[in-house]
Amino acid sequence: MTVAASVLGYAGLGFITRCYALGIQKRNIFDNLGGHAMMMTAFGALGYYVHGLEGRQLELIANKKEQILKNRERIAAASSKDDE
Repeated sequence: MTVAASVLGYAGLGFITRCYALGIQKRNIFDNLGGHAMMMTAFGALGYYVHGLEGRQLELIANKKEQILKNRERIAAASSKDDE
């Protein structure tokens, strides 16, 4: 997923969340548009953070997988030497 898709997706979620909250309070949804902008900005920033977090997690998983494969090869080599 691209950065723009993450940010816009979460910003849209922030807009929907704000509209839902105002709907629960039975207030006019378009009464204060500044509140919508703040929620969209906050949720967009959260989307940007989550996108970066996902990339860092995938990198850590790839490094750990590589480390596990090296350990398996090392153990297999040591085991084959013991069998001889």
